Amino acid sequence: MKNVNADNRGAAETPSRWMIVDDSEEILSLMCDIIARFSDVEIKCFSSPQNALAAFEAEPAAFEFVITDLEMPGMSGLELSSRLRAFSPSLKILLATGSEILSNEEAMQKGFCGLLRKPFPLRGVAASARAGGIKISQKNLRP
Repeated sequence: MKNVNADNRGAAETPSRWMIVDDSEEILSLMCDIIARFSDVEIKCFSSPQNALAAFEAEPAAFEFVITDLEMPGMSGLELSSRLRAFSPSLKILLATGSEILSNEEAMQKGFCGLLRKPFPLRGVAASARAGGIKISQKNLRP
């Protein structure tokens, strides 16, 4: 698990708390590094969906938003999201995938706030989060 906390938050800001789950260490590191540029986001990153689920079960209120990969060994993003929602039915979850298995509309029908296609641009992560109702700052975004 990688924990990334932005250090330059204002005292009056309430940080968003995100969980990122992807079995690819390279993609996970890239996503965490990209999202860490948002000054108001606290991130916990997991390469194992089982570890992510255990962390969520231990403290469900610690997370407001989840980005999960679709295809992971041992537990798919679909199964992980279903199990996370058993603890927090209103949890906003964004599905990230490089496959063409689902369309954005199909992902939304399955309860996701959207679908993020890999590879994705930095602005794609921000736009998908905002479309899902997550408030994030753009002040540290780079093109």
